[in-house]
Amino acid sequence: MERTGILILCSCMLATVLGAKFPKSWTSCKPDENMNACLKDSIQTALVDLVPGMPSLGVLPLDPLHFDAITIDQGEGPVNIKLEFTDLDITGIKDMQIDSVNGDWKTMEIETLVPRLLSKGNYKVGGKILLLPIKGDGKCVLDMTNFRGHVKLHYTEKAAGSKTYYNVEKLDFDFDVENLVMQFDNLFNGDKALGDNMNKFLNQNWKEILHELKPNIAATFAVAFREISNRLFSRITKPQITPS
Repeated sequence: MERTGILILCSCMLATVLGAKFPKSWTSCKPDENMNACLKDSIQTALVDLVPGMPSLGVLPLDPLHFDAITIDQGEGPVNIKLEFTDLDITGIKDMQIDSVNGDWKTMEIETLVPRLLSKGNYKVGGKILLLPIKGDGKCVLDMTNFRGHVKLHYTEKAAGSKTYYNVEKLDFDFDVENLVMQFDNLFNGDKALGDNMNKFLNQNWKEILHELKPNIAATFAVAFREISNRLFSRITKPQITPS
């Protein structure tokens, strides 16, 4: 995975604390009792400017957010599938709301809400879902309502020469959705009856299916989130992020 939803959070978080280099409307947030409220408001403000991309921070456009490839390999349990997405575009990020930020630069928790997250691209799947076989490849759409992201970053400090940088040692990620509607075209080699029935089954049982897949999805994304976070942190020194 080249980019993921945490890119939005980390790039916003980093950019908003760099007052000198970015638009005057973006507020620097000092590590004091008001920092969390400051970060929440600053991230929300900066998100508008970051959505189209910001090359100076290595931030590519965030809406649509493009993935070259994502693989979910679930080898056991009621949902036993290998699901591959390619050329996946996710829209709706421009409407992200930052609900809360809570941290002390040793850990930081960020809660977000996206009212509607729409994913469109190509898929390939094989395996079993709740004991039913599934196979197909083609176009797909995943439509999520009220996507809530829960992110926790664990920080250390890293010296490089005379400079000090923040480093994300560990990142925990989880998410919830209010509703999920799926459409997978060309299931079972284009058999319309079987494909329609499977799509109906998937949407009737989306909660159970997502529950089984969520740990795998969250762990896969967390690895990529940490890499992206540290790529961004490596560009900016600790004093720039948390001015004294």
